[in-house]
Amino acid sequence: MPDCYICLPTCDNCRPKMVTCPACGKPTLIDLERCPLCREPIPDEARAAAWDAWRATHAPGE
Repeated sequence: MPDCYICLPTCDNCRPKMVTCPACGKPTLIDLERCPLCREPIPDEARAAAWDAWRATHAPGE
């Protein structure tokens, strides 16, 4: 759990998380089911890889 006092959209913990659409290669919000540009579904594998990459750069204690 982050040591947050208030939620700020500029904070790395609160900033919207992004995933790269495998179909068109554009970044989009990780919470969306479909890419807003090409309308292809975002696979769970791409979403999981994006979360893993985010967690690797935001390990506890850093």
